[in-house]
Amino acid sequence: MHPWPHIPDDVVDWFRGVFAEANRHVCERLVNLPNIRETSLDDGLIEALIPDTAPTLLPSGAIVRMDTHNIGGLRRIGRPDWDFPYQRRWETADIAILVFVYRGEKLVAKKIGLLQSKRLYPDNNDVDDDDEIGFLHGMNAFIRREGSQAISALHRQFAFNQNCIYGAMKAGSHQIQSIDGLNRKFGKAVYYLLYNPHIVPLSVSYPLQQRIRIDRPTVGCRVLDADYVHQVLSGLDEGASPTFSMIESAGVTSAWPLETCVADLLLTCQVGQAFEDSGDAEVRYFLERRSGPIGAALAASITLPDD
Repeated sequence: MHPWPHIPDDVVDWFRGVFAEANRHVCERLVNLPNIRETSLDDGLIEALIPDTAPTLLPSGAIVRMDTHNIGGLRRIGRPDWDFPYQRRWETADIAILVFVYRGEKLVAKKIGLLQSKRLYPDNNDVDDDDEIGFLHGMNAFIRREGSQAISALHRQFAFNQNCIYGAMKAGSHQIQSIDGLNRKFGKAVYYLLYNPHIVPLSVSYPLQQRIRIDRPTVGCRVLDADYVHQVLSGLDEGASPTFSMIESAGVTSAWPLETCVADLLLTCQVGQAFEDSGDAEVRYFLERRSGPIGAALAASITLPDD
């Protein structure tokens, strides 16, 4: 494995700023729609990055660009029996971040980080989930409305506190085994991306009087080492979900803001997994199944200055 090239400071600063804005954007989506689907937060993250995807020349002479691809939440509908013998290994992650470093026209280094996203549930656990039947019926749910609506849908209270759970994260699940297995085989590449409000505690009341605007998140989108998360889950009964306070207590050394993880750690090869051509087949498996492994992918390309 060749040494990881030095990344100029202004490249790191640029990516940190772009992902800080994406963090803020996703937090704002979550607090305005506290019961939003987890997959819609993935979509929001990718959408927030799109305005900065054009090739950009930085003062150091480096050129940065991003390419994004998103197939949305379709991957969670149906059981992929076609995936034999991998047995749903696509469950390991939702978002892939690839980094490609060039000197001129030559690709000199590449690496990957995989994010398994989980959102914090409000204390009433009222969160929309992917609906296989609704998906199969298309837009019927939009057209065929009841003659009256439940007033409870208009007047609701959502609260986020230390005791709220990451409801889609379950102790003893097959997903834990899949993540651990991939990290052993390929090298530590899978991390957890936890979607949180910008602050905790927080209370949101429906109907909103105006759209909630936020500045820089205090909590927000955090990335955690899977080992820390799985350590918490190992102490719970099967099927139980960890609380915000449990994760905060266990992951203090790795609970990185999204922008810190991507810019300061992934780009400088402190997290994620560098790979050479011999690892291409494994990486292609994550990315090339249109209905399976990864819902969204981001390719960050850095062309280093001539000197």
